[in-house]
Amino acid sequence: MCIIVDANKLSGFLAEPPHEDAAPIHQWLNRRVGAGTLVYSTEGKFACEVGDNAKRKLEDYYRAGRAQLVPASRFAQDEAELKASGELRSDDPHVLALARESGARLLYTGDNKLIADFGNRRIIQKPRGKVYSGAANADLLTNRVCAALKA
Repeated sequence: MCIIVDANKLSGFLAEPPHEDAAPIHQWLNRRVGAGTLVYSTEGKFACEVGDNAKRKLEDYYRAGRAQLVPASRFAQDEAELKASGELRSDDPHVLALARESGARLLYTGDNKLIADFGNRRIIQKPRGKVYSGAANADLLTNRVCAALKA
């Protein structure tokens, strides 16, 4: 299973030690068997939302084999189409396009509009998106492979 961490939760996720709601994600990413994968991008709108320190920490996850970097060029067209669709409640077409391109169907966020978009079957489907909102949702951190993740 792959997870995207929204910018509004990124500082708590990357904190040392991580916020208590992000701790189960760290444990899941660091498992020897059945580990999850963090999916991220640092280009496009993500570049505005992610500071240099956060980029370095995300690169550490990538080097450790715990994350997959997806260039914004791979989902830029989809992002533009989502933005123009008039379907979105949130201002996060880049997050939704990243999920669609990578196959990530788990999102850690506190943004109610993005949560609504991520749960909209016309936007995220096959399978539908799920939202991790805190440690109480640790059961969502499964060992299923993010099959759609492209190399």
